Amino acid sequence: MKLKFTILSVLFFIATSFAQKLTDEKYLNYLASIENEGSTFQFFLVINIKNLNTGESREICTDANGLLGALHREYGLDYEDYNVAKIISIAKNNKTRHFEFRNPDALKNLGIEFYSPEDLLKVEKSIDFNILANQILKTKNWKKNLDNNEITMYAHALFNRGILTGENNCSGGTLFYVNRNNPVN
Repeated sequence: MKLKFTILSVLFFIATSFAQKLTDEKYLNYLASIENEGSTFQFFLVINIKNLNTGESREICTDANGLLGALHREYGLDYEDYNVAKIISIAKNNKTRHFEFRNPDALKNLGIEFYSPEDLLKVEKSIDFNILANQILKTKNWKKNLDNNEITMYAHALFNRGILTGENNCSGGTLFYVNRNNPVN
């Protein structure tokens, strides 16, 4: 009985450590995306949002410009330097990546209409993103041409597996793996 308890304790510790590492990876990728804000090559991030008008909560993939623009709209702040710094600080200090929005323009800025949770689930059932994420981590080099909705859903699924991706806004259509420690693409 003691051996069984010890094995279960070790397995629980390993699972907890892995979950914490993945949570840390997601937050570090989220920060990298925010710090890359304003670039024509945008990194994707995943946040949890609650629509205060409907009570609906869901995960959404966007980029830093989408999130920061939504926060400006939600808080009614212009783009003066001190307000930009305030919004970036709000975003960076939100380690849970959970945001609540009431302003319809803020919600629209996030691009929530581009895909539904059901659409994402359908894509995740058709592609083994765990295998893809492992391949990307091994090769540190990956890109894929996709349409706009597919790009966002791929970015969403990969972000949730600790993989940072981005797209060039000037010549979109290709999703790239991004090494946040060396983000040259």
